[in-house]
Amino acid sequence: MDQYPYQEIQCPVKSEMGHMKPQKAVCLALGHGGARCLAHIGVLQVLQEEKIRVSRIAGTSGGAIVGSMFALTLDALIIEEKFRELIESEPYERMGLSRLSRSRDIETNFWDQISTRIKGTVAMHIAQSRMSILKGDLYVQCLEILIGTRDFLRCRLPFLALATDLTTGLEVPLSSGDLIEAVRASSAIPGFLPPVNREDHLLADGAICCPVPVCYAGDPEKDVIIAVEVSPHLTRQREHHNALEIMVRAEEINLHHLSRQQTRQADIQIHPDTGTVSWNEIHRIEEAVAAGRAAAKKVLPEIHRIIQN
Repeated sequence: MDQYPYQEIQCPVKSEMGHMKPQKAVCLALGHGGARCLAHIGVLQVLQEEKIRVSRIAGTSGGAIVGSMFALTLDALIIEEKFRELIESEPYERMGLSRLSRSRDIETNFWDQISTRIKGTVAMHIAQSRMSILKGDLYVQCLEILIGTRDFLRCRLPFLALATDLTTGLEVPLSSGDLIEAVRASSAIPGFLPPVNREDHLLADGAICCPVPVCYAGDPEKDVIIAVEVSPHLTRQREHHNALEIMVRAEEINLHHLSRQQTRQADIQIHPDTGTVSWNEIHRIEEAVAAGRAAAKKVLPEIHRIIQN
């Protein structure tokens, strides 16, 4: 794992004997989830208001986007404003996510959206003729609006983005070099966004193998690791009418259980209830942020207790 050019500063707290001892470092693992990852902003806002200092962040997919922004700014309010700026921007409109949101009726999760799009002959032609349905250059422009710099060294606390190598099938932690490229690789949803070529590796969404990167967030022996998991609830499925729907459902179940399994490895688990917010509905930012705030406030007593124990 890459070394960071930072010196960790521990906040001292008094023990019962009166002498000073270091407070445990708080490390965050921010999971995947598309637009539901806007709930991470609400969690960060609560930690910020409680003056709980975050020492390190590891993020996957949408969690990598929000995590990188906090590592740069240390201000979750700025992150929320940046996303509102993105929603009004030309690159975001040209990507077509907003049009996809307006056209949907029943579908509420990412895999339903894939099923809907891939059934169309136009989408099928695109899927067979190029690496992704959405354009990678427009996505980069959106990330530039949100992140603003390509230099990992500009981060004010250690940050790591998790990607998956499609060539080897292994997870790849990214913590140096081009920040936007790393976040882009971590959030490259297979089929929708193109994979990233980086040093002879073909990198795509980290959620393929590591949806909630708890094992990269910090030292389980020394740190307090908080995992934020925003996967949709695994609801009872309607009837399956064809092979594609069965494949989609199987992948949804697999990702759900993998996310929950990795989240359980953390000291504290936060599960924001984002309701019907779909993976592409960034315009529902208020709902997602509010869900993150509510979930974080529920576990605040536990966070304070563990940090000071």
